[in-house]
Amino acid sequence: MAAQSPAKVKVTQIQQVCIVCNDIKKTMEAYWNILGIGPWAVFEFGSLRIPDLKYYGKPAWGRYTGAVTQVGPIELELFETIEGASVYQDWIDENGEGLHHMKFLVEDLDIDRVNREMESLGFPCIQGGHFGTGLKNQFGYYDLMKPLKAIWETSNRTGGKPIGAAMFPEDPDTASPARVKVTGIKQVALCVKDVIQTAENYWNILGIGPWEIRDWGSHVLYDRFYHGKPSWARERIAHAYIGDLELELVQPVEGDSVYQDWIDEHGESLHHLKFLCDDIDEVSRLLTAQGFPSLQSGHFGDPREKAGGFNYINIPPLHCIWEPVHKPKSLPVEPVARIPSA
Repeated sequence: MAAQSPAKVKVTQIQQVCIVCNDIKKTMEAYWNILGIGPWAVFEFGSLRIPDLKYYGKPAWGRYTGAVTQVGPIELELFETIEGASVYQDWIDENGEGLHHMKFLVEDLDIDRVNREMESLGFPCIQGGHFGTGLKNQFGYYDLMKPLKAIWETSNRTGGKPIGAAMFPEDPDTASPARVKVTGIKQVALCVKDVIQTAENYWNILGIGPWEIRDWGSHVLYDRFYHGKPSWARERIAHAYIGDLELELVQPVEGDSVYQDWIDEHGESLHHLKFLCDDIDEVSRLLTAQGFPSLQSGHFGDPREKAGGFNYINIPPLHCIWEPVHKPKSLPVEPVARIPSA
């Protein structure tokens, strides 16, 4: 019999990941031109549409511009603060533009219940309210940085084009000029200091799991490069699946890595988004030619078959590290632990 999570709030779907930025128009254009991500539905959000907007439990005023597009199993969202208080601008002020939150759905879509349960755990809603026709849509953000290393949002909006949204590009027949076209976000990853503890927290707080824990690093790869130079390092990784989306936790153990660099500079938090490709070397070449060099890369599996490879590429106009991956049929190492253990 499969183990049951004790969580009172159980995630049934990770529906969205959000990036906060200072200029949403430039960011949309960059996604469309570099990775072919779009078209985007652009909408106004804030107090004019959320009469009961609250920020850290108090009535607040704010105006924001948002944009959403579906990228395979997950919706990618952008947010820019126009004026007033927001968790979006708070993040930019403290951390800069970049990955901000993930959004989950629960089976009953009862946000009042989720608010009560999260507050009882010591995680009150930091921004929320009602919006849409008849104010039937509700959302709430929770600061779960300490146990889960991320801000999480829940909502009873399950997707689709927001009411009153304009489209970018305006012409539906416009084709993206991107040489690399991303058709699906397959993984959201976080850098953490303790994979086991963080995986246990996800299982106990949001019911996300089961998790498989693996030792990873140079011993698994037949080459590894860090900022273009051969390198050696070890990590511990954890994976859980929510539908078609993979959630990954990465703990640096020793050696130079983008993961330790991230923790040193940004702390434990969201790190990158992954997409799949058929030829990792060609995708890497195309992105490098546009001025986006590799941060860290490697190949694994049988080198005669080009069985698997990855590359972390920081693309500043996108405010995100993206990881193209050529995925083999299976990972070349077995789990060393599982959460829950039975």
